[in-house]
Amino acid sequence: PLPSPPQPPTLPEETWEEARLLALEKEKEELEGILAQAEAHERWRLLSQAREAWAASQEEVRRIQARMEELKAKLAATQPLLAKAQELEERLKAVRAERTNLEDQQTQALTRANALLSERENLRLLLARREALLEELGRERASFPPLNRLPGTPRALQARLAQVERERAALGPVNALAERELRELEARLEVQEKEVREAKEALLRLEAEAKAVEKAYGERLKENYQVFQSAFQKYALALLGARAEVKREGQGLKLVVIPAGKRTQDLRLLSVGEKTLGALAFLFSLGELQGGLPLAVLDEVDAALDEANLVRFTRFLNSGKQFILVTHQKRTMEACHALYGVTAQGGVSRVFSIRKEASHDPK
Repeated sequence: PLPSPPQPPTLPEETWEEARLLALEKEKEELEGILAQAEAHERWRLLSQAREAWAASQEEVRRIQARMEELKAKLAATQPLLAKAQELEERLKAVRAERTNLEDQQTQALTRANALLSERENLRLLLARREALLEELGRERASFPPLNRLPGTPRALQARLAQVERERAALGPVNALAERELRELEARLEVQEKEVREAKEALLRLEAEAKAVEKAYGERLKENYQVFQSAFQKYALALLGARAEVKREGQGLKLVVIPAGKRTQDLRLLSVGEKTLGALAFLFSLGELQGGLPLAVLDEVDAALDEANLVRFTRFLNSGKQFILVTHQKRTMEACHALYGVTAQGGVSRVFSIRKEASHDPK
């Protein structure tokens, strides 16, 4: 038989425990080294991401600032047009007020002139009656025989004298200043007639200027209406897939939207999502007018939109307009060029930004 292999030496129990402790200590040190290396690598990765996000946000800030400067320049360029429109409107108001004032003055002047004409006519009639009476009295006096040969009896002469006295009393008291008053009235009437002529001439000038201002205002309004009509049709088709029309009603506008497969109806009869998109079409159409809509801030306008309308809305967001949106819709976020959000970690709020390119980075 073969001899038995030698047995390992038997170590005391304390020696085995020490060996295990040493092995565990070594393993612990290795794990701590690996953990420290992983933490350092993670810190470096987070720092790199933070630097990239910071650089991206700074680039976005610079881009937005450049865009804002461009928009400020465009806005400054439109200020003269807006000022001109306001000036035309103020001139139109002033012309209308002055025309009303002149019409009142003309009415008052005509009233005074008519009163003077009536008074002058009354004076002329009175003078004519007195002159006729004097002529009649002169003729009668010339036909009177000498006093020593008066015809008729004393009683008949007394009756005739009484009749003449009554006729004279009916004419009223004699006004020795009537002729001078007539001349004064004629002079005043001439002044009033001159004022009336001047007022009419000024009124004609103001009416001509008012017509010119109203014509310019009407042309500008017609031009803006046509631009708005075309823009509203374009945006309604892009956002709603519908035909649209803008109708003028008095001093306002009526917006009519005709969704595909439906009859003509105004915005009040549409669904909530269709109303939202119709209102957005109206808002964006205003941007096509002079002055434009360089930047639009929209606060959760997509909250009531279904999936189909969200697709139309997000497709429109990429049309080149500038938007700042507050949204919780994932599809809307996916269409944004840059995202800015707030997160809370450990009770501390932190603002972060994500560029669209970074969100699609395969890394």
